[in-house]
Amino acid sequence: MDQLDLAGLVEASLAALRELPPADATAPLRQRLVAEINVRLSRAERAAAAAPERSREWYAHVRVIDATHDALLMIGEPSPDDGPLIAALNLAELGQRLRDLMPYSAEGEGL
Repeated sequence: MDQLDLAGLVEASLAALRELPPADATAPLRQRLVAEINVRLSRAERAAAAAPERSREWYAHVRVIDATHDALLMIGEPSPDDGPLIAALNLAELGQRLRDLMPYSAEGEGL
């Protein structure tokens, strides 16, 4: 799993909906998704701060930032009571947020 690129991470998160793995088996993917999201979220916040306030560009950044913050708050920490469906839905949501953040490359990725 360490070798997955961003597109692979997104695909793996969505594949969980088809496979419904046990919740404890999703922990490594979840951790990687959250780590990648956090790196790109800070870059998105910097991009929003640099954009002219209330411009289309600013609103586009803010939409991605707000949706990501909402998802992270909604999902929260995994619970031992989470079943496979809940774990898969959470992974899919995190994957969608990462997909939205993909234009905000991580440090050293060329942006």
